[in-house]
Amino acid sequence: MEVEDLLGDILTHLGEVPEPRQWAKIRYPLDEILFLTISAVVSGCSEWDEIADFGEDQIGWLRRHRPFVNGPPSHDTLNRVMSLIDPVAFERMFVRWVTRNIKLPDGTQISIDGKKLRGSATKLEQQTARADGGKSSVHLVEAWCSDLSLCLSIREVEEKTNEIKAIPLILNDLELEGCVVSIDAIGCQKEIAKGIGSKTADYVIGLKDNQPTLLAGVKQAFEDHVDECRDKQYAQDTSVDHGRIEERICRTLSAERLPEWVAREDWTGLNTIIQVQSERTIMANGTVSQETRYYISSLRLSADRIASYVRGHWGIENQLHYMLDVFWGEDGSRKRSACAAANFGTVLRIAHNLVKTHPENISIKRKRKKADRSDQYREQILRLQT
Repeated sequence: MEVEDLLGDILTHLGEVPEPRQWAKIRYPLDEILFLTISAVVSGCSEWDEIADFGEDQIGWLRRHRPFVNGPPSHDTLNRVMSLIDPVAFERMFVRWVTRNIKLPDGTQISIDGKKLRGSATKLEQQTARADGGKSSVHLVEAWCSDLSLCLSIREVEEKTNEIKAIPLILNDLELEGCVVSIDAIGCQKEIAKGIGSKTADYVIGLKDNQPTLLAGVKQAFEDHVDECRDKQYAQDTSVDHGRIEERICRTLSAERLPEWVAREDWTGLNTIIQVQSERTIMANGTVSQETRYYISSLRLSADRIASYVRGHWGIENQLHYMLDVFWGEDGSRKRSACAAANFGTVLRIAHNLVKTHPENISIKRKRKKADRSDQYREQILRLQT
């Protein structure tokens, strides 16, 4: 199946989101509001007043797909309703829609990482204690598949440290048999490794000071057995990008090389420990920086293959988070009322999946401009049955 065929008609799923309002007071059905919002965002809109303007300008087209008996809602109505929707229910609808036709091949990498919506709380709110009315920015944890260019799951958490609670929920959302799950060091937890193993999947997980005993053991193992890291246990590569030259050396050892004082059996499926040394040179001024990172993995593969998964994890930053900020304006969004920020984050990921997987090989910016000009092109992106 082609990637663009994986996503079905989003309209058929919008009715799954529970209505948060009293039925007697509803003038604009929830599925109409969500359809309008997604269509407008795909077509280049980002603010509530822009979405309302799109509704007025495109009411004839909108009525081809939904009644809109009372016309398009105002920007105030859009803001109020989107802030009332249960974000968990909206996230679950998103997961059902995006995964319904997917069977991931063995070896497919699924990257899990968090993203802060910086504009969802003011600086004053973030610096004020909770007891005094302060609040933190909305933080979303996501699963990304670079092979399909799809965000597969999303969960809202209150703080970055709560990613640990969200990751098992995301794992439960997905069919992961045969896949490789990559997570940064915050997900280096025994229960998370166990959860990945229970899904018959493998993992590559970053290792830092949050697991001091394991980290010390891994460092000791490489000090004692680094001479063993040759042939398939050693890989080196160089990349030149954005005015930087980066040289990377990846070494791997069997987890059996860990010191006896490390309780290796506590880490489900642990087979390989990994060291990645990188040296980065800024071409403009010759500045050189060096870094050594460590990982653990259930894989039994060559260093070259494992290094590809380590590098591949950053696809979630480059292909999702960066795109959301640069092309969709998420980091600059000031939606702050109730659950509006989290729910609009889900809308953006729906839109990103739809636009990114549209088969025409042009930029996201050009696709959105074409969707704004052409009803037919917009319907193609939205996978609407016409």
